[in-house]
Amino acid sequence: MGNQQRLCKLFETHLHLNHVFHLLLFMIGLSVGTITGLYFKSFTFTLQPSLNSTSSSPPPPPPPHQTFSPPIPPPPPPPPPSQPVLSLSFTSSNGKSNYTSVSLKEQRSLIHNMSDEELLWRASMVPRIQELPYKNVPKVAFMFLTMGPLPLAPLWEMFFKGHEGFYTIYVHSHPSFNESVPESSVFHGRRIPSQPVYWGTISMIDGERRLIANALLDFSNQRFVLLSESCIPLFNFTTIYNYLMGSNLSFLGSFDDPRKPGRGRYNRQMWPAISISDWRKGSQWFEIHRDLV
Repeated sequence: MGNQQRLCKLFETHLHLNHVFHLLLFMIGLSVGTITGLYFKSFTFTLQPSLNSTSSSPPPPPPPHQTFSPPIPPPPPPPPPSQPVLSLSFTSSNGKSNYTSVSLKEQRSLIHNMSDEELLWRASMVPRIQELPYKNVPKVAFMFLTMGPLPLAPLWEMFFKGHEGFYTIYVHSHPSFNESVPESSVFHGRRIPSQPVYWGTISMIDGERRLIANALLDFSNQRFVLLSESCIPLFNFTTIYNYLMGSNLSFLGSFDDPRKPGRGRYNRQMWPAISISDWRKGSQWFEIHRDLV
């Protein structure tokens, strides 16, 4: 009986110790868990500002790239060959001296500010050296003395088509005439500075002289044809060009007219420089060689 009571006490004591041991283990585990949770929580709070600071900081500069020197630009194209120029010194009637230069080649624009006196003086220049300093293609100068438009321009367009470089065109029209010419036309930009011209007056001769003087500035012009707005070509360009270049003659129309429109216009004050036997009536329109011009 006593042994049973002792065994019961031992069992109860062992059971009590076992409960205490489990309670201690539970307390230790709870303490470790609490401490570990607090540690990880504080670590998270510490890590978040660090991440924010890292994301807000400017990105690091890119690694330096290898610098290359810019490629050497190609050499500029050579300047176009300068056109032969004739330098001239001109003294006008009022004693004023001007230094001017004239290009020996054809100019695209015929507009200038020369007076008739200076223009005719320039046109009278004859080179001492006949051989030109550039390749020369002899041209025919077609000079149109008109009042205004050219109604037969389409026909002349067909005549000149395909023969660029063998002709030049000069147009003397009334200064008030301002009709535009298409850029594709052979007459575009071919007007010269002009003055009013009236039929039957000396102003027609003045207009003719302006046309000739402007055409003489181009040394490649060898034949000169004076035309009106009513003139038309009777042959194609090749036939006319070859005929004129192969001829040593100039072509003028004049005859002795005993009637009043002919000899009746003779003025006796012209004698003895011009006698009645030398007096002729002729058309203003002509074709002449440069030497005669």
